[in-house]
Formats: sequence, structure tokens, C-alpha cells
Amino acid sequence: MTQQYKKLKVTLRKTTDKTYVRDLLFDIRDNSLSQKWAKALHEDYLDKRKYPNIEKQFMLHGWPYLSETSNQRQVDFMCEELNFHIHVVNEYARKKGIPYKIDMHFDEATLTQEQLNEIHHHFEVLIGQIWNVSNYYPMFDEYHQWSINNFNWLCHEIESQLRGLKAYNDDRSSSSIVVCMDPIIRHDMSESEGDYDFFQMEDLIFGQVRMHYAQTGKTHREAYHDNDEDIYDSNISGIRYISGEFDVHLNIPHPSHSSEKDWASFRQWLRSKDVDLNDKTLALGWCVLADLDRYTWGDKTDLEIMQELWQCDDLVCIELHDHTGMPLVSKKWTYTWQDRYFQTKQALLDSIEEENRYLDL
Repeated sequence: MTQQYKKLKVTLRKTTDKTYVRDLLFDIRDNSLSQKWAKALHEDYLDKRKYPNIEKQFMLHGWPYLSETSNQRQVDFMCEELNFHIHVVNEYARKKGIPYKIDMHFDEATLTQEQLNEIHHHFEVLIGQIWNVSNYYPMFDEYHQWSINNFNWLCHEIESQLRGLKAYNDDRSSSSIVVCMDPIIRHDMSESEGDYDFFQMEDLIFGQVRMHYAQTGKTHREAYHDNDEDIYDSNISGIRYISGEFDVHLNIPHPSHSSEKDWASFRQWLRSKDVDLNDKTLALGWCVLADLDRYTWGDKTDLEIMQELWQCDDLVCIELHDHTGMPLVSKKWTYTWQDRYFQTKQALLDSIEEENRYLDL
């Protein structure tokens, strides 16, 4: 079988300097699942007849933002936004008689992982799973459903930002590029077609592209690393869907990190939860779809590459190349996260104002 998709190119930019762009080129793996993923990226998101949005507010994770830019996302801002979304969800529930209330307040100075686990648990209870939607979720209108989704987005981004800043101060990286699309188009994973054969319980390497978790909840690996005792077992699940979304792993681990010990500890944790390590459909490791092509970076180290990428504050273009290496399809997204986030937030505030005006009549 001829490899249809050979390269993935992701272009980052600095919004304050139009001349500063950095391309990341990846070699797409020549296997059935990687090609299936690239086909989904092409047909579902990059096709010129499709108009998806990238969720840019949930994109640059663990990003120190080395250049001065209003486009950066800081922990104090994200805490304020979490408080806003908690308030509007509580108010909507109160007015509509929905028996649910979140009694939480976020402050950067007192922030803990336990709090982040708790707000993520509220998100899970309110939304349910793709295959088993919560009874609560349909009770909220589309604007407040967006607020509920922000519990998830902001929670994970705060986690990654705290890890990213700590790593940066240690001359490391805990960054990633998370490409989520709206609307999401999902395709069922197939055990019979060997989709689960490509998951491995081993560390990712800098610059690898991994399959995105296109569902709610957490993977077993995430629940383990977050030490999440709030999450229900039903909300821990392996990857069930292929989407054209993807994550770029840009982590530079601490020199003392022991991959062997970490995965051994993970296996022990799985056994304590009575998880069958031989069940492929649990997708217990990572699935690598593509690897960084370092040719254009010369002999630069991982950290030197990151120091250039951290100057960027936005993703502007995604491109796929065919089996000959020629560009096949590309798409640009010129808006920033602020453009879309504050537009949607204003629509939410307008809906609340209209509701209050109606109640006052």
C-alpha cells in the first residue's frame, strides 16, 4: 500500500511580529492507524469545503510565552474565568430549578491539584460521556453548556501551565500543542482493523505527535498522574475515537526522571484498580502518529528549539503533504484565542441579559 500522507506541517507565529514564524515538520508514520488519522484530518478539517474552528484557548499548554504579548494565557486570568463560569452555571441552575450547585472559588495563591480534580469532577458529572450523556447537560442552554466545557478546558490548561512554568525554571520543557477542533468529528476505533495495536506503554520522545483524546473524562494515564481520587471509574477510559485532532509532545524531562520506574508504578496502580493490562481496547499507553523532522533545525538541542517556539503565541496554519512530499492540503486560522473566546463570552452575557429582561416584564 502506497503511503498517502507523508508529512504534517504546523506553523506557529508571534502575533506582535508578523515576520516571526516557525514551522514544525513531522514525518507521518507509515501504518494503518496513522494514515487513518491523517485522512480524518484532511477530510474532516482541512478540506476547503469544511470550516472548523481550532479551540485556540486550549492549544498552547505549559507555554512560558517568552515574548511580550497580550495573547498569553496566565494562571490568574484562568482562575478568574473559572470563577466566572462557576457563577453563571450556578445562577442558571438556581433560576431553572436544576438541583446542582458548585461551591468553589479559585485563587492562584491558594490553588491546589485537589481543587483542579474537583472542578474536573463537576464537569464530568454535568456532561457525562459521549456515549452516556448526563441528565444535567440537556437542562442547560448552549451558552451555559459552553461554560460547563470551560471547567474542563481551564482546569487542564491551569495544570499544564503550572507544570510548564516549573519546568521552564529548571531549564526543561513541559509544553505541548493541543489541536482541538469545533465541531469535533469522531470515528470509532476498530479492534478488528488493528487500531489498538499501536499503543505502547513507554515514554514519548520530544517532537512526537500523539493521538488526541477526543472524548470526556480522563485516560488511565492522566488519572494516575493527577492522583485523581474524585473521578468516577466510569469517567476513566481509553481512547475510543479517531479524530483528525492531535497533540504535539514537546516535553524535556528532568534528568532524574526514570521511565522504567514510572511505567512500573503505573502498572502497579492499574492492578490496584483491577484493570486488565492485556485488554488492548483500554489503550493504556500512547499512540504515536508522527515524528519531528529535525532537518530544518540543524544541530539545535530540544531546549534551543523550544526557546524559539516559546517566542510564538499562536498557531496559524496546518498542512499535509502527500507521498511525494508535495503539499496536498492546507488551512489557515488567522484569528486569536481572544477573538473567539470573548465573542462567545459576550454572547453568553447577552443571553443572560435578555433572560433577565424577559423575567422583569
